[in-house]
Amino acid sequence: MNEAQPLSPATSSRPAVILAVTAGVAALLWMLGGVLEVVLLGFAGLLVALFLSGLGAWLAKRLHLSERVGVAAVCLAGVGLTVLVVVLAVPAVAEQVDGLKKELPKAVQRGTELLEGYAWGRPLVERARNLDELAGGETIRQAGGVLSTTFGAVGALLVLTFVGLFVAFEPGLYREGLVRLIPLRRRARAAAVLDELSLTLRRWLAGKVLAMVAVGGLTWLGLVLLDVPLGLTLALVAALLTFIPNFGPILSAVPAVLLALLSSPSKALFVGLLYVGIQALENYLLTPLVQKKTVSLPPAVALLAQVVMGALAGGIGVVVATPLAAAALVVVKRLYVEDVLGDDLDQPSEGHAAAALERRATPTGESAKRHQP
Repeated sequence: MNEAQPLSPATSSRPAVILAVTAGVAALLWMLGGVLEVVLLGFAGLLVALFLSGLGAWLAKRLHLSERVGVAAVCLAGVGLTVLVVVLAVPAVAEQVDGLKKELPKAVQRGTELLEGYAWGRPLVERARNLDELAGGETIRQAGGVLSTTFGAVGALLVLTFVGLFVAFEPGLYREGLVRLIPLRRRARAAAVLDELSLTLRRWLAGKVLAMVAVGGLTWLGLVLLDVPLGLTLALVAALLTFIPNFGPILSAVPAVLLALLSSPSKALFVGLLYVGIQALENYLLTPLVQKKTVSLPPAVALLAQVVMGALAGGIGVVVATPLAAAALVVVKRLYVEDVLGDDLDQPSEGHAAAALERRATPTGESAKRHQP
């Protein structure tokens, strides 16, 4: 009878490593507490920096310029484009937003009347009215927080902008500073992981911008063909909320369906089908194409990340949850699965176990020298 083989130290220590990592993450989140939103805001600023530096490097390579000049050119082009949009589009959008404010209450009333016509819809209407009355009692108390919320949003935008600009113009300085925090023997590996993180997030951002443009354009075209009012504003809302997976498309569809409901239930149904079709196009065509060039984030992981980060940090947590999860997945794969567990992720999946066994069975380096006669 074969005797049971004793577990190797690496194998027996894996549960302890997993528990230690989990406990460390939980302790870190607990210690961050109220500053978690600030940390996530800094991460959002890094996303802006990666976007600007990526475009700047691409432009500098094409025009044979330095990367700083490329980033400066991108920033100036962004400012010019913003001014152009403000001059040309903002008046029309502002007018449509005013119309949206006037039409949405009518649409809500129309939807309420339709729901009251069905037995299953009446309880929903009653619950909505109870919630509305409860919220009405809080209006005066909440009004005092509007000013502070506005200043908070402006401050967050300023922090986001300046962090993005500072890091975009001096990416090497911050990368070198992070690498120097790592022990000497691990600095080369840390630098490689940082470079992969940067590339992954840049590609994720490029894919997300492409998806936002495609969703906005298709939504505007579809709403125009369906003769839905305020199509430009609704398309802009759909494009912006595309940055937030899962929840963003649902939020963007609500005002469009309500406005279509003013005309007829059938038009509201067609508008809902339009949003579902565009979302399916993004999920099953655009997103897979992007994930071929970047980290493939499982949908369940993205959804759980949004729920957890939303509970911990509110709106900013939901916004940055997906890129944060993508970055965390790269770190886990490279530093834990490969370095701690010894699994080579660059090999085909069927060869993982064989490769790991071969590495364990075949002495290399110093151990090979010690095994030589």
